[in-house]
Amino acid sequence: MRCTSLFLNHRQGGDKQNGALFYITPGEYEEAAKLGISSAMLDRRVRAQGWPKQRAMTTPPPRQSTNRKRWKAEAEKNGISYDTFMSRVNRGWSMDRAATEPLQTPEQAKAQTARATEAIRIYPKEYVDLASQNGIAYATFVHRIKYIGWDYERAATEPLWSRQQSGVLGAKRLREREGDWAAQIFGNKDRSQALANKQ
Repeated sequence: MRCTSLFLNHRQGGDKQNGALFYITPGEYEEAAKLGISSAMLDRRVRAQGWPKQRAMTTPPPRQSTNRKRWKAEAEKNGISYDTFMSRVNRGWSMDRAATEPLQTPEQAKAQTARATEAIRIYPKEYVDLASQNGIAYATFVHRIKYIGWDYERAATEPLWSRQQSGVLGAKRLREREGDWAAQIFGNKDRSQALANKQ
């Protein structure tokens, strides 16, 4: 299933422009297919490997040599296991590259993962980090933006409310929306107004 609209959801301001770089339209899939680029390869290039979309759409898949036995031996000579070699080939690498490119160091793998993460990031890292520093969970940060409509700064910095504070605010909003509901139910308008003033 293609999640082609995932990266446009819940973005604000300039983030929509960045999100468009990772949104792949049906027409773009079709254009890439004309060059022999499968939907899976296009998705992988853009979203997992961080390729610019134009390059991912226009770079034809590498031609594969049919002499797999030769390249398997070459890979083993270079310290590359058969499983790693085939994993690379299945990701769209040429057999030459899959058999000869040195394995990544842990630092290189970590850097590549970080680049891929940044390529699909929805919320700016600086605000996610700021929320964490302020003791605000990522889920809470996202909820404030997605469902309450707060901006990044407020969502990352406003302290968490206690249950009592949440209750007072909820009661206030209910009165603003529904009017003096206590008086409507109990018929004691003066008492309910006094309680409202205390809050």
